[in-house]
Amino acid sequence: MKRFLMMIAFSLAFTTGMMAQGLKVVDFKLLENDLTANTHGTSKQDQNGETAALIKIVTPERGFTFDGGSLGIVATEEHAGEIWLYVPRRAQKLILRHQTFGVLRDFFYPIPIEGARTYEMLIDIGTGRYATITSQVAKANIYIDGENCGEAPLYNKYLNYGKHTIRAIKDRYEGEEQIVLTTAEDNTKTMFVNVNMRDMSDHFGDVNVTVANQADIWFEDRNVGTGSWQTQLREGTYIVETRKADCDPEKTSFTVVAQKQNNVKAAPPSPHTGMLHLYTRPRDVNAISNGSTPIDLSEAHTLPIGTYQLSLSRKGYVPKNVEYTVLHNQATRDTITLDRVKYIKPMAFYFGAGYTFRSLGGITALAGVVYKNIDLQLSYTFGLGSSDDVPWYSTDGNDTYLSSMKYKRSTFAIKAGYQIELTERLGITPQLGFEIERLSGSVSNGTNSYGDGAAANCISLGAKLLYAPMQRLYLFANPALSLGISKDDNFKHIADNSDISAGGFMMTIGAIFNF
Repeated sequence: MKRFLMMIAFSLAFTTGMMAQGLKVVDFKLLENDLTANTHGTSKQDQNGETAALIKIVTPERGFTFDGGSLGIVATEEHAGEIWLYVPRRAQKLILRHQTFGVLRDFFYPIPIEGARTYEMLIDIGTGRYATITSQVAKANIYIDGENCGEAPLYNKYLNYGKHTIRAIKDRYEGEEQIVLTTAEDNTKTMFVNVNMRDMSDHFGDVNVTVANQADIWFEDRNVGTGSWQTQLREGTYIVETRKADCDPEKTSFTVVAQKQNNVKAAPPSPHTGMLHLYTRPRDVNAISNGSTPIDLSEAHTLPIGTYQLSLSRKGYVPKNVEYTVLHNQATRDTITLDRVKYIKPMAFYFGAGYTFRSLGGITALAGVVYKNIDLQLSYTFGLGSSDDVPWYSTDGNDTYLSSMKYKRSTFAIKAGYQIELTERLGITPQLGFEIERLSGSVSNGTNSYGDGAAANCISLGAKLLYAPMQRLYLFANPALSLGISKDDNFKHIADNSDISAGGFMMTIGAIFNF
C-alpha cells in the first residue's frame, strides 16, 4: 500500500512539474520571403479595410483561444501543423489560452507588426522542445520513434521530453541517432539534430512487385506504381497494399532477402460485389451472361458490380434477353417468365406453295395474313392437267365440225377463315372463299381456237389443316368444295360438251412459311 501511494505521489509530482513549465513563445520572427499574407485567397482585411498581418503559429496542440487586446483579432484558421492568426497592423500583444496547458498573458511582439506581412511563432506547451532535424544525405526520410515524419530537413518538429530514436533513410543509406530530452536543458532555443548516414548496400535486395488487373500499388501510404513496382529495400518484412476503384484493398506481406532478386506477386484488390438472384419460369433454362459465359440461374450468384446482359432460352419457349445492374452490397432480384413458342400463331404473315388435286389440277401458290386468328388468304393455281378433246361445231344449224380443243384450268381465289389451335402444333382454319376459274385452250385438231379464256365464278367452303413440325413452318392440307355460281357462254358450251365443270371437290397439300 505504501509503495502504491508513493507511485501516485511521484506521478502527481511529475505532472505538476510538466504543467509548471506552462506556455511560452520559443521564437517569433518575420518570414521575409513568405507572401501568404499578401496573396489573393489567403490575405484578409481588418475592420479598417487594410490588409492584416498573418502569424503562422507552430504548436503540437490545438484548442487555443487568442485575445489581441484593444485591436482584436481579425481571424483564425486551422492548417496542417499550424494555426494561422490574422491580426491588424501595429498589433502590440497577444494573450493565449488553453484548457489543458494554461494561459500565456501579455506576450508583447518583439518586432513591429506590419500589415500584409507574414510572421512565424513557435509555442512551447511545456512538455518538450522544438528540433530541426537534418541528414547527411539530402531529402532522406526521417523516422522518429518509428513514425515517418517527412523528408529532411525537418523544421520545427516538437519532441516531448524523454528518449527518442531518429532514423534517416534514403536509397541505400541509413543512419540513426538517439537523444534524451529533459527539463534541465534550455528549451528556449531550437535543438539541431544531424543524422549521420552510411552505405548499407550489403543489407538491400532488389524488389519487383506485380499485381493483376493494373491495380495501384501503395507502400508506406504512397502510390508507388500501377501494375508493377521495382525498388530496392533493406532486408526485412514489409507490406504493400493494392487498390482499385470499385474494389476493396488487399494487403500482402513479403520478406526481402539482401543481395537477392525478390519477386512479389501481390494479392489483387477484391472487386466490390453484389448478389443476383433470378427466378425463372420454367426453372430449367439455358442462360448466357454477356454473350459467352454460361450462368446457372437456379441459384443466387455473388458477382462483381456492373451491368450484365443475359440471354435465356429453352426448347419450346421464346428466347428472351434481359439486362441487370449489380450494385455493391445489394441484392438484385427478379422473376423472368419465358413465353411458350406459338407454333400455331394467332398473328402472322405467311406464304407457301402446294399441289391441288382435282379435275384439271395444278400448282398452287398462296400468301396471307393472320390477325387475331382471323385468316385472310390469296391463292393462285396454275393448271397443269389437260382435259380430253372438246369438239366445237358451227351454230348455223348445220352442225359443221370446226375444231377440237384441250383445256387447262387456272384459279384465283380469296378466302377468309378463323384459325383454331387444336394442340400446340395442330390447327384448323375453316374457310369461306370466292374463286375465279379461267380455262386456257389449245387446238388439238383443226385450225381455229375456240373457248380460250372461258371463265366461271365459284364460292368455296373448306378447311385448312395445319401441322407445325418446327417454328415458322406449317405443313398443310386444304380440302374444299367449290360450287359454280356463274359461267360465261364459252364455259357453258365447254361444260355441255365435256366432263369439265365449274367448281368441284379439291385437295391442296403443301408447305407454308410464317413470320
